[in-house]
Amino acid sequence: MIILAADTSTSRGSVALRLSEGTVLREELGGERPHSETLLPAVEKILARAALTRADVQIIAVGTGPGSFTGLRVGLATFKAWAEASDLPIIPIVSLDAVALPALRGGSPVVVLADARKGEVYAAFYPDFEDRDLPRREGDVVLIPHEEVPGWVSALKKPDVRLVGTGMPHLLEKGLVGDTGGGDLEGGVPDAVWVLALAEALKVLGRTVRPSSLVPFYVRSPDARKPSPGAIVTGMPGLGGSES
Repeated sequence: MIILAADTSTSRGSVALRLSEGTVLREELGGERPHSETLLPAVEKILARAALTRADVQIIAVGTGPGSFTGLRVGLATFKAWAEASDLPIIPIVSLDAVALPALRGGSPVVVLADARKGEVYAAFYPDFEDRDLPRREGDVVLIPHEEVPGWVSALKKPDVRLVGTGMPHLLEKGLVGDTGGGDLEGGVPDAVWVLALAEALKVLGRTVRPSSLVPFYVRSPDARKPSPGAIVTGMPGLGGSES
């Protein structure tokens, strides 16, 4: 099964491709130009490396955010149009889940703190794994001002919790959190390789959706409207913060 995965929720977007024999290829979009200029060239490049065309892709997995509104719109619109035109199933992944996956493998509970700009972070708590090594998200993904992060983390009552994510540099600079060893995770960016890994597990569970169900996972309001009731924004329905 050939799966193409991508995440465009941050400036450091990426795409990954799983070939039938199990090989994984990866391409970065780069942060110098907007994703609208780099996404499709990266897709074409990674397919060319595998000697494939778009017609060979069988499933698309995409990070739905939360994150950059512009980046998410570019990524989701691109893959939604492709999937609709080619009648492909899609596996949506909450981008913070893709950050939590490699961090949880270190053996400690994880808090993902993603930069939301405006002095805020998107925060989610992952105490452990559930079936098929999927990160178990406890509670909602929330939007928190920087100054409230220490209290929110303390309320979890997990002294060994590991803090990761693109919001960490700002929080460290302000002295609001301590470094808990997240620096080895490429800044806590939701990488397409981890989107792909989650998608493979969810595919086995049959959690694909039709392109019409693909919507961004917005947390901040009123910058963008929340998804309508019943809209699927993640491949892991039923977990806190994943549905509107």
